[in-house]
Amino acid sequence: MTGRLIQVVGTSSGAGKTTMVLALCRHFNNRGLKVTPFKAVNMSLNSISLRDGSEISRAQWLQALGARIYPKREINPILLKPQGDGSQVISEGRSVGKMTIDEYYGWMKSKGRDVVLKSLNYLLENYDLVVAEGAGSPAEINMEDRDLANTFIARQGKFPVIIIGDIDRGGVFASLYGTYSLMPDRDLVKLFIINRMRGMFSLLNPGIEKLERLTGVRTAGVIPYIGNINLPGEDSLDYPSLRSSGARVAVIRYPYMENYSDLDLLIMSGNITYVDKSNAEVIDESNLIILPGSKIVGLDLDYIIDSGIAARISSALARGARVLGICGGYQMLGKTISDPNGVQMGSTRNGLGLLDIEVIYREEKTTREVTYRVSHDIIPEGKVRNGYEIHYGVISRNGEKPLLLTELGDEGSVSPGGKVMGTNVHGILENVEFLRYLIGPMDLKVSYEELIDSNIERMTNIFIDNMDIREIEKLAGMCDLN
Repeated sequence: MTGRLIQVVGTSSGAGKTTMVLALCRHFNNRGLKVTPFKAVNMSLNSISLRDGSEISRAQWLQALGARIYPKREINPILLKPQGDGSQVISEGRSVGKMTIDEYYGWMKSKGRDVVLKSLNYLLENYDLVVAEGAGSPAEINMEDRDLANTFIARQGKFPVIIIGDIDRGGVFASLYGTYSLMPDRDLVKLFIINRMRGMFSLLNPGIEKLERLTGVRTAGVIPYIGNINLPGEDSLDYPSLRSSGARVAVIRYPYMENYSDLDLLIMSGNITYVDKSNAEVIDESNLIILPGSKIVGLDLDYIIDSGIAARISSALARGARVLGICGGYQMLGKTISDPNGVQMGSTRNGLGLLDIEVIYREEKTTREVTYRVSHDIIPEGKVRNGYEIHYGVISRNGEKPLLLTELGDEGSVSPGGKVMGTNVHGILENVEFLRYLIGPMDLKVSYEELIDSNIERMTNIFIDNMDIREIEKLAGMCDLN
């Protein structure tokens, strides 16, 4: 192992680890280092496919953008995607099947440790600096022997650890002190960071001084509450229940919805409201209804039928609204869904019948990056864009026109009247041309990618301006640089 590593752990999930790693990746790249993010184990339904077909968390994809590198599967060697009474386990970018918690712990003991160390060693040998993100809390003493995401990583090379705590949740000093006191290898902890402070920073000084006396660890920064920067979230907890009055785009939020990040640009535009059985009447006034991805298509299809949402969608179509299905939502729009091998449903059932397609589930999962152009019938001079596919179902179209033209052939479906559309390609709603076709004019002067990059830069500046960055640079071995 030739590279250096800094690990950022948190007092809890949502403390700010992901954002701080993103900021440090961008800062150290700006300082001239070849830097990469790393998260040994992540649990998230927001994932993305890479060029080689590997699947990783979208959070690590975003951090790679911060580091200005193309993401590799090694930056997130193990990804857990909750699925009913277990989780689908993604190892080194490929699904190894659904496991119960006991099966997963057994797999981690026999194989997971080697998977994590293999990826970590690769990154340390090929980058100047690895900025590693912990998972949850490093002080979960009930599972210390199974935790491969926190100080297990720092322990490999006696690497320095930074603990970040969220003051907006309350009790930040107790959280920082308690985490430090309970975590293993706390001698590796070098700095504390306090995140999401509202009000005067000086009010924290007495607490900071006592915390430093108790632990011998410096507090290297207080980050203000940041409320006006939009970046893709790590999981559903980062996407609150948006119910915007007057929004003309209804997104069906069924129980097993996934890939929330497909909606990021719509959320930024303010044109979206989530719909479930408690406010299904919103569909009656919507111009566009979106059926997003689903982790368990059969159960989410049952949900929208039993709740009356499906009937409202049909009524909305009759008055002229549009419907777009993405991935699992696309499958629901078809005539039939068959699962002869028991991959998900173990049966054949009827879909909503709004598109003339049939879906067959096979054991092999499709994960790939896709280059596409929206059909000329919809956007005559559309630009070439990139998206990605992550799904099990194979679609058979029965004569309907495709929505997209890809390097692999026609993809997606458009109903004869053009009101119902479906695609397996995630990222389609990041295509500003297509979004304008769906919802009308948008006040957006740059591409989605440019918008994300500018928000990364703004967020990084806020973090760096409010931290003693020289102390962190010393941890990265940069003390000799001006």
